[in-house]
Amino acid sequence: PLYAKPVNHPDQTRISLILRVANQQDIEAWRQFAEIYQPLVYRIALAKGLQRACAEDLVQEVMSRVAKSVGSWDPDRGKGTFRGWISTIARNLVIDFLRKQGRIPRTSDQSDIRRVVETTAAKNETEYFDRQLQRQLFITAAKQVRKNVCENTWKAFWETAVGNQSVDDVAAKLNMTPGAIYVARSRVTAKLKSKVESIGNSELHDV
Repeated sequence: PLYAKPVNHPDQTRISLILRVANQQDIEAWRQFAEIYQPLVYRIALAKGLQRACAEDLVQEVMSRVAKSVGSWDPDRGKGTFRGWISTIARNLVIDFLRKQGRIPRTSDQSDIRRVVETTAAKNETEYFDRQLQRQLFITAAKQVRKNVCENTWKAFWETAVGNQSVDDVAAKLNMTPGAIYVARSRVTAKLKSKVESIGNSELHDV
């Protein structure tokens, strides 16, 4: 599928990428990081019921927390993945926000909320985060690939592979042969898979 998991690279390569993000002077690393994770966290915040303005604030807070503490993140896989760490930051900030709004009831023991979340929801939250990450990788890859193919080639792919329109209908609409539609779709699909893998590895997806 287009959302295929990126090919694993050696641990040292992935760790070096994290070190790049830890260096706040590395503008390009932060640009690439933000391109993936800002819209990802924003969508998750909206899905949790936050209004747009609050979701935007949450995104900035998550990025700020990452910037301040990424240098101390422990690459020991036994202590969790990098993306799992970010997922936890986002989840905890959402919980804190909802609790301040009174949408999560206070208890006599405030640790009850955190304990319940950690024991019953953490796995599901991380899995949801991973699904959203795959979606964001595809969106980012699609934007980049679209710039490098002609309009009809992109439409041939998008309308048949994503829009589920028939090849014959799209061929007639674009004044192309069905064979040309299949070729165009195959070309774009290959480019997207390659780009998703490239972005996924460079954006710490498997860490």
